[in-house]
Amino acid sequence: MSSATASESTLSIGEVRTGLLGHSSQLSMAETVRLLDLVPGEQVRHAAYPRAYAVSPERLAGIDCLMPSHSGRRVRGVGTFATRATLTGGLIVQSCSHTTLVPSSRQYRQAWSHYLANPGVVEYLGRLRLDDAAAGFAQAEHGHLNIEMGRTAESTIFGLQRSRLLDGRQPLHAPLGRWRWALQPVREDGGPGLYRFTVLPEGIRLIRLSVVWPNVSDLLDLVEDLALHDWLLDFVGHQIERARPGSGDLDRTLQHIGPVIDHLLHHWMPKARVQPGLYGLWDAFDRVQGLTRQWELTTNRIRDHVALNSLRLVLRTESEWSGMS
Repeated sequence: MSSATASESTLSIGEVRTGLLGHSSQLSMAETVRLLDLVPGEQVRHAAYPRAYAVSPERLAGIDCLMPSHSGRRVRGVGTFATRATLTGGLIVQSCSHTTLVPSSRQYRQAWSHYLANPGVVEYLGRLRLDDAAAGFAQAEHGHLNIEMGRTAESTIFGLQRSRLLDGRQPLHAPLGRWRWALQPVREDGGPGLYRFTVLPEGIRLIRLSVVWPNVSDLLDLVEDLALHDWLLDFVGHQIERARPGSGDLDRTLQHIGPVIDHLLHHWMPKARVQPGLYGLWDAFDRVQGLTRQWELTTNRIRDHVALNSLRLVLRTESEWSGMS
């Protein structure tokens, strides 16, 4: 984890990918720990309540590139970013690559041993405008291209999917949810947290956060939790559209809605992994984006449709029996 001190000259950035594990059922906790054992000698953190959840040790990658910029400013940065994988409910897999940008104490590149001693930190050489860097990474479509952590996050998930622990029989075929985020710290008296949220045409979510600086691990828990629930809402909504409820094709409807009921609906548990000090930011996001309201409408629609189809089947069966008597 980053050991960078919070100040107006630091910026945390990262990318999150969210999807379904390629397995026919949820993994047990023992299997989950084996799957996420990505770094020999380091432990997989896990908990069973309020829902099964585990997080892998972090793996580091070195970078020496230009920092993100909305204006096109060219500032070099050298250091490392960290990547971790998580599994929620033994089925929903996420990977997050992240780093914290800090000013270098020397205006020249140092030996790699220096950067490896500060894992998850990139030191920028020169004057970096953090508003410009945050906007470039998490507000502009292509401002992240110099520091593409998303590829590492995706390759981490693809690596997990090739594990021999998995049978490759997904109950649902879901695309990866893609989030890119940037967080700038504010002072204790800086007022409530703010955010800017953008959805690109291809579905990538961009979010800029501004809060009193949290522990980096707590920040990752917050962003992953937001990304997980946004992905759940989006994917379940798409499954309902594909099911075409009301079309009269009960087999088609059950084909798409049945697995959603079996494997996904019970994973909606906002803030289960979020520290209480960050609840306000989750709630602010929810008020504006309406995740909970949309989820309640979606699940009510599923339950009403299942109840209606059950009634139709009962009436059809009664009609068939009465015709035979």
